[in-house]
Amino acid sequence: MDYFSQIMKSQRVRKSLSALNVLGLSVCIGAALLILFYVRFELSFDSFHDGERIYRVESRLYEGEVLTDNWATTAFGHAPVMHREIPGIEQYVRVTAQDREQEVTYGDRQFIEERYCYTEPSFFDLFNFSVIKGKEEGQLVRPHTAVITESAARRYFRDSDPIGKILSFKTPSSEQHFEVTGVMADMPCNSHLRYDFLLSYSSIPEARRDIWYIHGVYTYVRLEPDKNPREVEEAFRAISGKYKTAALKHKDWRVELIPLKDIHLTPRKSYEKEEKGSRTAVRILSVMAVALLLIGWVNALNLTIARYLERGREFGLRKVFGASRRQIVVQGLLESGLLNLSALFLALGWLEVLLPVACRWAGRDFASGVSASPECWAMTILIFAVGVLFIGFYPSFLLTHIKPSDIMRGKLLHSRKGNRMRKLLIVVQFMASFMLVSGTFVVVRQIDYMQQATASASLSRILVLKHPALADEMTVRMQNFKKRLEQESYISGVSVSGAVPGVEVANYFTNRPYGSDISEVKLIQMFAVDYDYLTLYAPELLCGRGFSEEYGNELNKVVLNEEAVRLLGYTSPEEALGKQLAMEVLKEPLEVIGVARNYHQQSLAEPYKPIMFFMKERVPIIATPYISVKMEAGITPERLAGIERIYRTYFPSAVFSYFKLDDYNYELYKSDCNFSWIFTCAALLAIFVACLGLWIMALFSTLARVREVGIRKVLGADKKSLFKLLTRELLQLTVWAAVLGTPVSVILMNEWLKSYAFRVSLPWWGYAVAFAGMLGIALLTVSYQVWRVIRLKPMHILRNE
Repeated sequence: MDYFSQIMKSQRVRKSLSALNVLGLSVCIGAALLILFYVRFELSFDSFHDGERIYRVESRLYEGEVLTDNWATTAFGHAPVMHREIPGIEQYVRVTAQDREQEVTYGDRQFIEERYCYTEPSFFDLFNFSVIKGKEEGQLVRPHTAVITESAARRYFRDSDPIGKILSFKTPSSEQHFEVTGVMADMPCNSHLRYDFLLSYSSIPEARRDIWYIHGVYTYVRLEPDKNPREVEEAFRAISGKYKTAALKHKDWRVELIPLKDIHLTPRKSYEKEEKGSRTAVRILSVMAVALLLIGWVNALNLTIARYLERGREFGLRKVFGASRRQIVVQGLLESGLLNLSALFLALGWLEVLLPVACRWAGRDFASGVSASPECWAMTILIFAVGVLFIGFYPSFLLTHIKPSDIMRGKLLHSRKGNRMRKLLIVVQFMASFMLVSGTFVVVRQIDYMQQATASASLSRILVLKHPALADEMTVRMQNFKKRLEQESYISGVSVSGAVPGVEVANYFTNRPYGSDISEVKLIQMFAVDYDYLTLYAPELLCGRGFSEEYGNELNKVVLNEEAVRLLGYTSPEEALGKQLAMEVLKEPLEVIGVARNYHQQSLAEPYKPIMFFMKERVPIIATPYISVKMEAGITPERLAGIERIYRTYFPSAVFSYFKLDDYNYELYKSDCNFSWIFTCAALLAIFVACLGLWIMALFSTLARVREVGIRKVLGADKKSLFKLLTRELLQLTVWAAVLGTPVSVILMNEWLKSYAFRVSLPWWGYAVAFAGMLGIALLTVSYQVWRVIRLKPMHILRNE
């Protein structure tokens, strides 16, 4: 009880400073926990499966040792051949990579669905998704059967039993009917597989199920125990030549096995539909959380040391009367424990309020299950324990090694030893703050650069409609619908295409200069468009022209981008103009009529891709699911309602589905913007807490030098020189923090920027501004305390001394 009475007495002496200490530490702990919960969520993807031996097989195409194509998918035929011819593969499953939405109907309930796939019965053997309604065994065996999630069941069947019910799936070119044979729980938000409908793989036409021509499935394998995935990769290189199609004979076709738990944090590849994370961003966020904790702990430790030095007589008397080192250390740890416990409870209160807001802001429920997670509680307890030791052990240990006589004479407040640790801790605190502030400049600049590079004023005027599902005389209806829209005075253009800016084109065909050797073929993205697409989106043409009905039949004409020109071996856009190309699915040659400047079809995280624009009627098997409608001015509710009325005239039974193109452009960078906001908020918190600690330390350090100030004033020192004297140390500490923090920040930010194909250079001025800003804020923080001391009259100071 003696310990607790001493603790409570000490806390009552300067209650306001104790409250500020708890507040600052709670802010840092709460922010660090929030970041760590998000990091935990990113690292937890697919961890609920028994996935230690499960891998996704991904395609890598090489010419020599140069990686030319990097796909997350494989051909339909990969899995059975690998299982049959490569020892060590225990089980496999294929999951189709869908590139088009479907209109799903049951009775009068009709929705556009994109979260569906065709897959095999072994899906439930490899993954821990359980069937909660219907038979557990034998699902997805029969053709045209489906397993749906609970949310899909509620959406279509409400409270009725879905088992045995029939759902209709329609695309613009086909219609299928599936019997619901099972219901499973919704797939967790930390699963890279996110489907509402699992459709039986046997529903795919038999000719396509094992074909090696189409790369349209994600292939997962479970290896036998102790089987090395590198052995499977090497074995595939030995057999791939037997099965790859003639178009890819000159390519070195390899596979790479990606562990299931690593899929979410690996760099994005072609044909990946899920929202990816970033391992580098996770590392930076982890460092950021540690930096925030260090700032909070250092702040509290500085105050604790200052308070201990201020309470020197109390500890001196206790040592004189026989207090042991152990008793003083225990009291220090108990005081630290009370401080950390108070800050932790307050931090948990912050989290209770902020977690739902942060989850909505991030678009992910990363806080799900936090309160019931032993891992999260262990993380919280560890932070508490480290904080108690960090803040409580050193000050009490310092006192045990100082003579009681020195303590009683008040030498501690003026000793160099007492200040050395304080200076070191301030440097550590300001170094962490400097890293966060300077890093914020880099992150914000990169995000702004990407958004500006892909944004344009015209995007806000483009509405993108989804192509309606299959209907009688679809081609005629679509032509009439387009013409009717073009008659509206507020519509300046309409185009039907296979993609729009921001959407991956994702259809690859091999092409080569006409008459060249088959070994010259190159994989190029095939962008199906109509006559109006290039006019509507207006990519800059370096030479030649776009498509036009004025020239008559344009079916055998194409427009390339610069990257496609380079890939095909032409030295300049002008050289490619007028040349003929051979496409693998066509007998007739194609003529190049124009070359467009490279532009960002996807986000700036992706490099330029080779693209060939061609008339959509030339290769009808490539879908054109997007209808772009460009307005003369902005998109208003009245205009949107008018477009829907016209749509209903031609497609009365279809779902009217659309998105605004500038909203889609924003979604491209949503995760990057979230990262930017996290960084910015962490930097602001770091500055707030660092300044709070600096203000408290300035209070004690100026009080410790009051006598010196009085003597200097008697000897003729003016206020200006005294101000420089008392703030010079702060300038030195800030310089050291910037010198030490700059290389660490440069390394971390360079590593993060490498994840973007197009990136800004590290702005040197950002580090200069961060240094100047922090120095200015620090000076403003301590100026009041310094000015208050140097304004005192010498007689008043020395009389009190």
